[in-house]
Amino acid sequence: MRKLLSLGLSAVLLFVVPCFGEMHVEAKNWKQLQTYDVRTLAPAMGDHNRELVAVKFTFRAKDIHHFKPNWFESAIWQPDPKGRKGFTFVKTMVSKADLEAFKSITTNSSSGQELTVYGTILRDFDSHFLFVRLVGRNVTLDSAGNATVTW
Repeated sequence: MRKLLSLGLSAVLLFVVPCFGEMHVEAKNWKQLQTYDVRTLAPAMGDHNRELVAVKFTFRAKDIHHFKPNWFESAIWQPDPKGRKGFTFVKTMVSKADLEAFKSITTNSSSGQELTVYGTILRDFDSHFLFVRLVGRNVTLDSAGNATVTW
């Protein structure tokens, strides 16, 4: 039953919420938002399932795969802080409506600019992997502290 409920919630988050083109977050939930860098989040994604997060990274993957009818799979990356030639990544899902905005993010692995995206960590039960369903890069707060996340 729990698995079915999680699957239903994932379906709602994947297919209903993006139809509006932006995500509204109540002030009490926005105050609980955690910010992670890719290196910190990647090994601990299972501990943050269904959480809204901010993720800091430096570039996106060049490859974008048409994963489901209105969804595209890719990744966001960050270089290894110890100076080795390694990178850490987090899988992402982007809606078809947000694909062009996602493509505008640099694919240059030597980019030093730190970028931030907002999304919800979800589990794809069919493919057995965790990912961040991206909802945007820009945040607008109203006077009550409610947030609107857009691309």
